[in-house]
Amino acid sequence: MAVPTFNQVFRPVLAMLDVSETALTRQEITASLAVQFSLTEEELRERIPSGAKTRMRDRTDWVLTELKDAGLIHNSPQNQWWITPQGRIFLKEHPDAIKRSELKQVSTKPAQVPDVNEIIVGDMEELTPGEQIAQGYQQLQIKLSSDILDGLKSLTPSDFERLVNRLLSEMGYGTVEQPQGFSGDHGVDGTLNQDALGLEKIYVQAKRWDNAPVGEPDIARFSGSLDLKGATKGVFITTSTFSAAAEAYIRNNRSNKIIRLINGQELAELMIKHGVGVRTIDTYAVKELDANYFAEV
Repeated sequence: MAVPTFNQVFRPVLAMLDVSETALTRQEITASLAVQFSLTEEELRERIPSGAKTRMRDRTDWVLTELKDAGLIHNSPQNQWWITPQGRIFLKEHPDAIKRSELKQVSTKPAQVPDVNEIIVGDMEELTPGEQIAQGYQQLQIKLSSDILDGLKSLTPSDFERLVNRLLSEMGYGTVEQPQGFSGDHGVDGTLNQDALGLEKIYVQAKRWDNAPVGEPDIARFSGSLDLKGATKGVFITTSTFSAAAEAYIRNNRSNKIIRLINGQELAELMIKHGVGVRTIDTYAVKELDANYFAEV
């Protein structure tokens, strides 16, 4: 039997987690799927066109991501997966093959994370090859951002502060000074030098939160910390989002202070842009005919 298509894997994975008495790793899920679909060793070794991973591993990774985005399964920082109560209900209500459009209807993904399916303009068969490549690239970026956020939320607060400061260094701010013990100094987790001599400093607060938005009181306390240090510039970074009141506090600020808010989605995008916590597995160079070359030969 050939490697199953993407859509053929949704229901078997959900059903597998439904009957399992323990959480399952991605490797265990992939191995169980191989048995269910009677895959041969040769089929298990099949790789996607880029060669970066096996076709079955790629199928499993994407299915787990989309089932999680729909709120039907969940995972631990150790990458163990289990079904949610919503997943059990969904499984009973969908006895036949599960479609991606059905998952989108029940998606519980936070607003800050774009929906992979929302970027698809119609059926992929209606798109040109160039458009399909662009759509696929966007999907990969969105999945990567989601994976990064999961990774960030698994860190300890101290490790998260270190990572944030490392990112800021990669962005060109040089060495970031941290308070002793990483316990914070009057609500400050790091200090950036805006100029080479360190005459003007930017103070950083990093909050590793799961889903609850950072509220106005947290921003007000950080603003007060800047006052204590006689500073006028700060950056508040979180893995979560900012409440409407927190954003309004910044907009309505009438002092000379400038506070930049960076939520989890923007943080993930900055990590991708500056190569922090990510690695390149594929590179595609798309070329076209140079008509001028042949005209001048």
